[in-house]
Amino acid sequence: MICVIIACGSHSRMISEHQSLAADGVTLVELRLDFLRREPDIRRLIPDRPTATIITARRTQDGGLWRDTEEKRLRLLRSAIAAEPEFVDLEVDIADKIPPFGATHRIISYHDLEKTPENLDALHREMLTKSPYFIKIAVTPKTVDDLFRFVTFIREKNREAKQLGDKGVRVVGIGMGEMGKATRILAKKFGMPYTYATFSQERMIAPGMLVYKELLDLYHYDQTDADSVVYGIIGNPIGHSLSPLIHNRSFIGQKINAVYIPFPLDDDNVTDFIRRANEWDIKGLSVTIPHKVAVTKHLTKMDPAVEKIGACNTVVFRGEERLGYNTDYVAAVSSIEAAMGGNFTDEKRILDGKNALILGAGGAGMALAYGLKKRGALVTITDINGNRAYDLSKHLDCEIVDWKSRDKLKQDILVNCTPIGMYPNMDESPFDKSALRPRMVVFDAVYNPENTLLLKSAREKGCIAISGVEMFVGQACLQFKLFTNQKASATLMRNLVRDAMSAAH
Repeated sequence: MICVIIACGSHSRMISEHQSLAADGVTLVELRLDFLRREPDIRRLIPDRPTATIITARRTQDGGLWRDTEEKRLRLLRSAIAAEPEFVDLEVDIADKIPPFGATHRIISYHDLEKTPENLDALHREMLTKSPYFIKIAVTPKTVDDLFRFVTFIREKNREAKQLGDKGVRVVGIGMGEMGKATRILAKKFGMPYTYATFSQERMIAPGMLVYKELLDLYHYDQTDADSVVYGIIGNPIGHSLSPLIHNRSFIGQKINAVYIPFPLDDDNVTDFIRRANEWDIKGLSVTIPHKVAVTKHLTKMDPAVEKIGACNTVVFRGEERLGYNTDYVAAVSSIEAAMGGNFTDEKRILDGKNALILGAGGAGMALAYGLKKRGALVTITDINGNRAYDLSKHLDCEIVDWKSRDKLKQDILVNCTPIGMYPNMDESPFDKSALRPRMVVFDAVYNPENTLLLKSAREKGCIAISGVEMFVGQACLQFKLFTNQKASATLMRNLVRDAMSAAH
């Protein structure tokens, strides 16, 4: 179940949104009385409510907007209970001041906006003494260990509650912030009775909260359960990634009980996340900037491409094994060869002897340099960071050119593996238009937008232009096969990507 929070400044808007949610099939809402600009009128909000309702008025120390005295807040909550909504949310430190009354169930809550408390068991024991129907604990994980420790605690308490039957008290555990977003998406997997979501993107009540439509449509929340397998993407930043969209829709289309989640991780948290992934039934990960190189040291096995490139974009967990693959180079080189009339599976290599210039020596640049060279191209590397370009050229035995001289070479193939031109900086290009020549093949690994300034210039100059969407969809299809041993629909993924980018722009 999803509890949608309604936090409005006026009673009429709160009532209107409540009715709208009920019409949309929502069965539980929380009315945040602390958001009302005028004194809350319980008689307008509770008697004719169209769904089951949680009433609360949150203090600023708990992430709320209550502006009046604490005594007035307590009186408000008592009067709300007298109107007998289904639930009232009371913080653990004030629960004893508001005794149980009538048919209203008590949600005893705790919020820590700064950290994840060390002694969660002691906190839970105290909350159990306050006559709760549900317990809600919201914390702020700062590290992967915080997050996994918190989820382990929540799962254990909900298992215990299930074993106790009617006497058990289930726990809603919320990890706030981007790191904790997975706790909201996987609430059913972790045994929680419900999770919280917001009404719209403009109503971000708490950091990391999702819009309820996003939970339903993107993460198919209603179809997840304790047995759902978890996949995801690690990187930083990853808010722009379309991988959750195409993988989750593919799972639904093929009736696979799995969910794909973004995990924003900084460098310090990668090791712990990989080490503990099995605790959440994580079976596979996509890896993006800046972790494609760092993740290789955590693999137990890797394919030859990863060994040579030194960059991994796909991790598959099989028991205690962590298997690393690179699907970037196959997808990209395949699309280049196809545009030139060749086929990646043919022994005859259309790239033989072709001069290829690669802009960018990061993970994608390494993959493309390896793949093009493997198929017979003569590869030259350049990067704003000259040392990185030099290291890659030596590693793969390629040529190197200074970044400032990149448009002076005569090449057959130009490959952009930098983020230059990526949304929102769509008016930038990594290569001078005047240096483009007719029939040159121009491949841009940037896929958002699909029609980058570089590709626009390439088409105007008569080049063969290849969008990064082809690489993105190609590598995702290969990942899907590695994850599930089933074939994904490239057409579905391609259409989803294009529709999403069109809607965004």
